[in-house]
Amino acid sequence: MPQSANLRGMMWMICAGACWTVMTVLVRELSADYSAFQLLFARNVVAVSILMPPVLRSGIGALKTSRIGLHCLRSAFACLGILGLFYGVSRLPLPDVTALSFTQPLFAVVLAGLVLKEAIGPARWRAVLFGLIGLLIIVRPGFTEIGIATLAVLGSAICYACTNVCVKSLMTTDTPQQSVIYFNVIMLPISFVPALIFWVTPDWLDALRMVGIGLCGTLSVYAFARALSLADASAMLPFDFLRLPLAALAAFLLFGETGDIFTWAGSLIIFASSYALARIQAR
Repeated sequence: MPQSANLRGMMWMICAGACWTVMTVLVRELSADYSAFQLLFARNVVAVSILMPPVLRSGIGALKTSRIGLHCLRSAFACLGILGLFYGVSRLPLPDVTALSFTQPLFAVVLAGLVLKEAIGPARWRAVLFGLIGLLIIVRPGFTEIGIATLAVLGSAICYACTNVCVKSLMTTDTPQQSVIYFNVIMLPISFVPALIFWVTPDWLDALRMVGIGLCGTLSVYAFARALSLADASAMLPFDFLRLPLAALAAFLLFGETGDIFTWAGSLIIFASSYALARIQAR
């Protein structure tokens, strides 16, 4: 039933937002003692440990692909995206990081037009422009200094948008299972070398937190995909926006941080533009 599917999609999207928030909280707690490279490597180790056993049971032949180069490019963009996100989480209030992460669909639309030559249309361009106005309200160039951490989170959103473009192209020939497996397996050696350079041996409690980052990061991606497989993006996006109050509550209770009025106003505008893009895509 459509109503039942929407309800299950809603629960999966809320789960995705909660896992994303827990992951960012754990990254914030560990970032004072460990580099973003080591936290990324820990995330990848956990993800591969979860994903590989089912693949080994079903047979490696299912992963055969002729587009390993594009998988590598997608993984490189994802690696940069996660590093930018983790660096931003370590330096910025969590509500700000969450708000800036909502710009990803805007950049994805622009890249789809430039790289994939998709027909964007005036309505989608207007939605993108509206979302960029929301971004300017959050960062307020000329009124506040735009630091490296803010640029890192925006760079992260752009990199994630690039991965979406790669995935769109990959899905014309490969399967979602191939995309997920190659994404995590290729990122493992990419993240290992810099993690080794900046390695700090964790105690058992911090090691458990790193495992938590991997578990929450992997479950967040899975839950998000499950939500979109059950219902249209336009129906699910309002529940994705719950990440902002969840992050704001966690930031206030754990770190004494509060998002200002500009963060909330800009976030609402960015959400409205993303919602409009999803509705246009659905039509």
